[in-house]
Amino acid sequence: MLSTLFSLLSDLFYPHNCPGCGEPVPGPLALCDRCREGVYHPRPFHPDSLGCPHLDGLFFLFDYAGAIQEALHKTKFEKREDLLPRLAREWEAGVAQEGRFAWQLPAEVDLGVTAIPTDPARRKLRGYDVPEEIFRPWALKNGYRWAPLLRRVRSTRPQFSLTPAERKENIRGCFALAPEALMPDIVLLCDDICTTGATLEEAARVLKQGGTQKVYGLALASSN
Repeated sequence: MLSTLFSLLSDLFYPHNCPGCGEPVPGPLALCDRCREGVYHPRPFHPDSLGCPHLDGLFFLFDYAGAIQEALHKTKFEKREDLLPRLAREWEAGVAQEGRFAWQLPAEVDLGVTAIPTDPARRKLRGYDVPEEIFRPWALKNGYRWAPLLRRVRSTRPQFSLTPAERKENIRGCFALAPEALMPDIVLLCDDICTTGATLEEAARVLKQGGTQKVYGLALASSN
């Protein structure tokens, strides 16, 4: 009751407009129905297709295009922090609608969820970590152990301007295990965008060197 009232008051005094078309969006989601329909594409993806031998599975929710691309761009380059809880709800709602991922996870397994860590300089500039803000609420709500397992040990160039080969070289060796990280048997490794898979693959390599048995990559949006 109180949450519904708060939502109604928020819509009244702080209306949210779709980052794709500018139309008002009632409720907690980021996109209007029309723009969401254009990019909503939940799918499992086989890591071998991207040349990612250290990943055991991939799951993407949106195509990286249109309104979701615009929303993520605003969070990264226009400091639109207000979009982050709405993108988190898009992920939560989409996964709930699909019911499960493409692979089954045993209930008794030691499972942790972690995000690709943002470069410290970019995090300081933005004031937040985009993947963490999108995936952490969902993980905690579902009773998963949220574990910051990785850290960046060197800065990298922005990936979007690089070729696939340059992306692999750019990201190589930039991750290390976080101090005193307790490694789960299975890790759900989260990022906001997956294009070539180079970032997820490099992070998965480090996690498996640290003792994790399986790593499944999750991305809000992908161009694959």
